[in-house]
Amino acid sequence: MEVNLDDIGPVRLPDIMLVGAAKSGTTSLAHQFTRHPRVFLPMAKKEPHFFSFNGQPPPYTDAAFVKTLVWKPREYAALYAPAPADALIADCSTSYLYRHAIAIPHIQRVYGGQAAKLSMGAILRDPVERAYSHWLYLVRNGHEDLPFERAVDPAVVERRRHERWGFDYLGYGLYAEAVEHFQASFPDFKVYLLEDLKDLQGTFDDICRRAGVEPCAVEKVRSNPGGVPKNKGLVRTIRRNPLIRSLSHLLPAGLRNKARAQRDRLLKNALDRPEMPGAAREMLNAYYKADVDRLSLAIGRDLRHWCAG
Repeated sequence: MEVNLDDIGPVRLPDIMLVGAAKSGTTSLAHQFTRHPRVFLPMAKKEPHFFSFNGQPPPYTDAAFVKTLVWKPREYAALYAPAPADALIADCSTSYLYRHAIAIPHIQRVYGGQAAKLSMGAILRDPVERAYSHWLYLVRNGHEDLPFERAVDPAVVERRRHERWGFDYLGYGLYAEAVEHFQASFPDFKVYLLEDLKDLQGTFDDICRRAGVEPCAVEKVRSNPGGVPKNKGLVRTIRRNPLIRSLSHLLPAGLRNKARAQRDRLLKNALDRPEMPGAAREMLNAYYKADVDRLSLAIGRDLRHWCAG
């Protein structure tokens, strides 16, 4: 939809937002958006995170991480300038749930009276499994050296979370307050669970209908696998595949998606996924229990199978 973005003037910005949570299946749904003939999502920047900063420089000390974030209005608007005139635009930034106290007022300020027209949703996962998946993802990418039980220690999390938000393994899984805030602010907001992706077609059909577009056939892919590299050099080479990186903007969407799917298949085979340490699981089950109970009430779904491992 067209809105006035700060001092830029009228620009087209997203009609659809998937706002969280990280490592919960958002990439799988984003992949379906890239295949939809009536939806525009720049897969190279499916998570710009723009509304998480209210136009201010990101408050993180890891310079390489900050470079991946879009916080300047002109850069954000430029992402969607190529969108076809008849397409809806999507933004799949999982940080909007995590930084909801900033993201929601920023979205409301930019969209004004049109904020109610946004098709808003989130896909959530058992926070214990989510934390472990996030750790495996950062290990895979060479950003995490601590063992999992050390990385989720509350004192360690507090010390490191200002470097990059991924190190806040605990805070990223506290969903209840953020969900309640989104529910109160956006009448169309809906929560899906990772378990819902077992019926990927049905879930995506529902997202499309709520956004006002016809569903399309889904393509099942395993996106962004995490794990401990069997060979760090090999994983680094696969992850930074020069063909995908250099030609990603030139290849047709279908070929680009196939290249990424092949890369992720190679990654999966090059990674180990060890079991979560039992002591860490017990600590996290206890840590999240009250928040999961609160979330269950907020969304009207039985979540007793979470935090039960």
